[in-house]
Amino acid sequence: MNHFKLSTLVAVSFSLLVLWALTGFVLLNRDMMDTNDSPKSADPIRVLIRTGTESAALRQIAQPFQQATGIKVEFIEVGRDSYFTAVGTQLFAGSNTFDIVLMPSTSIAQFASAKAIIPLDRFMAGSDPAAQEKFDLDDFLSVYRYDGSIYALPTDISTHFLYYRSDLIPNPPETWEELYEVAQQFSASLHPESPTRWGLAMPAVVPEEREKIFDSILWSFGGDLIGDDGSVLFDTRESIQSGEYLEKLVRSRIVPSDLISWDFSRTREGLLNGDIAMAAPYWNSAYPMITQSSSPLKDKIRIALIPGIRDGGGQVRRVPFQHGWTLAINASSSKQVNAWKFLEFATGKQGGMIYARNGGVPARRSILSDPVFRDSRPDFALILESMKMAKSEPSLIYYPAMVQVQEDALAKILTLFASPSEAFQTAAIELRNLSAHISIRSSKRMGEIP
Repeated sequence: MNHFKLSTLVAVSFSLLVLWALTGFVLLNRDMMDTNDSPKSADPIRVLIRTGTESAALRQIAQPFQQATGIKVEFIEVGRDSYFTAVGTQLFAGSNTFDIVLMPSTSIAQFASAKAIIPLDRFMAGSDPAAQEKFDLDDFLSVYRYDGSIYALPTDISTHFLYYRSDLIPNPPETWEELYEVAQQFSASLHPESPTRWGLAMPAVVPEEREKIFDSILWSFGGDLIGDDGSVLFDTRESIQSGEYLEKLVRSRIVPSDLISWDFSRTREGLLNGDIAMAAPYWNSAYPMITQSSSPLKDKIRIALIPGIRDGGGQVRRVPFQHGWTLAINASSSKQVNAWKFLEFATGKQGGMIYARNGGVPARRSILSDPVFRDSRPDFALILESMKMAKSEPSLIYYPAMVQVQEDALAKILTLFASPSEAFQTAAIELRNLSAHISIRSSKRMGEIP
């Protein structure tokens, strides 16, 4: 990255912060939704949430929490399109409009480094031993630290599955090469008699969807973007091989030609309407939506571990992506103690059970393995299996810039604008320049076993 391009990136980042400052309050007020019509109790705590499955499940926790503690909870719900703008504006401006914020684990390093959210360690240490034992931190699949302290706890865990049409594909492919071969059979461009239009699809839009989906392929090939020591690995032989695999999918026309515009919903609909035979890597959260749909194909769509690479010993190396939706406490909140009480309840075992029964995927082993969900949520067992080998992204304060570099490189491959070698080598240079200009405290992965 030359000096002009780096300066431009810095200028764009500053402009984005200014845009946040000018628009965030408007977005928050415009999208604010409070479904509670009853009179407001004294000093309720307010939780900023994003429209979606996670927010709908979180709302069901409020009433049991109030009954247990006497503390009322109000939700500020913001639409998906404007959510990140609203969160960034409010936290960076020091607003106390909300006390707790729902955020992806990938945002924690940015807000923790700016002291916009607070460490939770003192609250956990302050609980009596009986309460600590009941809360059971070791039961979490992942916790999220920055600079040695826990800043957020997950309400929801996300990872990647392989989805496939069991009426067409009796046995799911185990490797990426097997996936490619099966996808060829069910692509109309290669086999006009195919019952599906494409053999494979996956979300590939921005922001962030594209690179997160690709990470499961990148890591299973043995590549990476940033190593645990902060070194850039995007131009290694293994990383480039993963890019060459992606290019092969596009050139072979077994994925949609406009894959770069496919998002979560379009991929799900492609499965449900019979356009695609497989989706991988694809989010685990789609499974209950598929099973609860009215599509005549819903019972034929099955899930399996994402494919991997078979080693010389015959073992398949799979490395699914994982991240969490977490709750963090606003550093500007004047009700941090009560905020912690809700966070503790919502991410605890009682709150987690409520969350699971309302469509969420709690990040607790004990709940995902509970026999009560064996029949109603068969995806829980696959999530637990996937999480044994899953990996998270590095915790970097320049995370958005890292994502932009990776997404640009992937766009070049998806549009056949540049070869994987050229795209990844250019991206690696940009990443090294970024890391040289921005102080890095830690490049540890964002999801850590407690």
